[in-house]
Amino acid sequence: MQLEVSADGQSVSAIVIFEDKASEDPRKTIREDVWPGIAKLEAGERVAELTHEAAGLLEAQQHLYPGLNVDEAIDRIFWQEARRYRVSITIGDVHKEDADRARLFLDYDSMAKGDVVRRRAETMHFEELRKWMAGFANLVVKKLNELANV
Repeated sequence: MQLEVSADGQSVSAIVIFEDKASEDPRKTIREDVWPGIAKLEAGERVAELTHEAAGLLEAQQHLYPGLNVDEAIDRIFWQEARRYRVSITIGDVHKEDADRARLFLDYDSMAKGDVVRRRAETMHFEELRKWMAGFANLVVKKLNELANV
């Protein structure tokens, strides 16, 4: 999640909820994993989770923005219009064309209704995702081992 704070630091203009997924079947992942989660948030079913996460973010922001009205910010976050979503998914060669990528996000507008600013969709292209992830994980492990032995 990410808070969007007004320029004057007094209020929250939006909360962005990220759904980042890596998958070999991106459309299925979006349809079966992402859309139900957004639908639950929009229906108010995940209010406790949203409140908990938002409270932690707001607490951290108070150091940067001491004038931030936390009670007002929490009220604002509960309004659907203040909630925005960013869905990001890995894709392979099958979805390289614009039209193919657009089809991945069919029904997004019915999951998070309202102005298009509430819905952001992104793709990350990897030809061999699992191979890339394994290489990346190995680099992370190597770096952590180096740091542990400092």
